[in-house]
Amino acid sequence: MTVSEPDASTSPTGRAAAEAAAGRARRSPEYQAAREEYAAIRRLRHKNWIAAHIRERRYELDLTQQQVAERAGTSHSFISRLESGDHIPTIPVLKRILAVLDEQLLIGIERLAPGEEYEREIAPAPEVLTA
Repeated sequence: MTVSEPDASTSPTGRAAAEAAAGRARRSPEYQAAREEYAAIRRLRHKNWIAAHIRERRYELDLTQQQVAERAGTSHSFISRLESGDHIPTIPVLKRILAVLDEQLLIGIERLAPGEEYEREIAPAPEVLTA
């Protein structure tokens, strides 16, 4: 059995991750679409991390904006505006959307105590009472 010598362009440890990912993207339209979606989510995270999180979680669960809207009791256009990063929902609406995504909204408070480190409190978002 003969072992051929690798050519000069082949790394002894294999291809770089970026090169391998680019190769998969060329071969698979689904992989390319996923790469593009996650790139858009990374860009959105700089603008509005709540919107990016909702979009990413919806994508992971393979839900459409319409499905999330119906289950959360809101409109498709509302979810679309939210995921654009230009809109912040109220706490009750955000809680409903996150429940559809199998998540719970937590509220955090942080303060710097004199001469100490930051103190943090995190708790589930309260139920909003209506009059």
